[in-house]
Amino acid sequence: MNKQLISVIMPAYNCEKYVAIAIDSVLNQTYTNFELLIADDCSTDGTKKIIDSYSDSRIKKYHNSINLGYLKSCNLLFQKANGQLVTFLDADDINALNRFTEQVDFLIKNADFSMVGTNIIRIDSDGKETGKSNFKKDYNSIKQNFIDYRVPCHYSSLLIKMGAIKEVGLYNEYFDRVGSEDIYWFSLLVNNHKVANLEQHLYYYRKHPTSVTATHKKPKAFVGHELIMKMYFRRNNNKTDFIVENKNWSVADIYVDFLVEIRNLKMQSKKMSSTLFSLCLKHPIIATDFLKEIKNLSFYKS
Repeated sequence: MNKQLISVIMPAYNCEKYVAIAIDSVLNQTYTNFELLIADDCSTDGTKKIIDSYSDSRIKKYHNSINLGYLKSCNLLFQKANGQLVTFLDADDINALNRFTEQVDFLIKNADFSMVGTNIIRIDSDGKETGKSNFKKDYNSIKQNFIDYRVPCHYSSLLIKMGAIKEVGLYNEYFDRVGSEDIYWFSLLVNNHKVANLEQHLYYYRKHPTSVTATHKKPKAFVGHELIMKMYFRRNNNKTDFIVENKNWSVADIYVDFLVEIRNLKMQSKKMSSTLFSLCLKHPIIATDFLKEIKNLSFYKS
């Protein structure tokens, strides 16, 4: 294990201020057997020029000829990966320099685990610390937190065995340009593959106004987690997951419509909406999956 190659996947878009720091935090790792796969996603600033200024042989550049977005860029880079272990780094985030060493050491000592994450330090656009995570370390607690809609880990901090990813694939394109692809992907992994978090804070997560997680505007982006959990519980009850099953995304979109309308009613209204009423009439079988949420709405209880 200690000689296994790590493939680091890093798409980059308009992050000229941060990309060099991110790259350097990989190149200077105490664990040196890695490849860094980078794709500039047609940046309009100097990001690509900065990436191309590096000549380290461990960096492999696969720049996009058109803008593909984060999800598709990750999937393309994954297809180029040669490692037995895979991890991610957002192009505006930073690794602690001993991150890979600590994670590989854990996987050596715990062969029954398929992936391991770390705690994170949150930083702002200037690199100032704004907070720290305190994730549960053991598998059962991580899994339970996920089931309870809590954030169980920082997905980009995970170091994962290639075999586990090949079982489920990487990111599902249903979530293209809306986010939550990593949550859905984790939901496919967590039941059958053991995961732990290291106590150390070895990943610096940067949140700023132009970060990917701050710019999603589509309604699906606001209910992605709830949709994923609906599909997770359906799978665990031997029912169809409409995201993964034959790419039956039109049915998944109906679930999104229910979730968005229920979310809006919780926030804005005490009355039954014509939209929700219409959805229930058109899709009575799907509506049964939302009985609990509808019963919890104020108009139903009043």
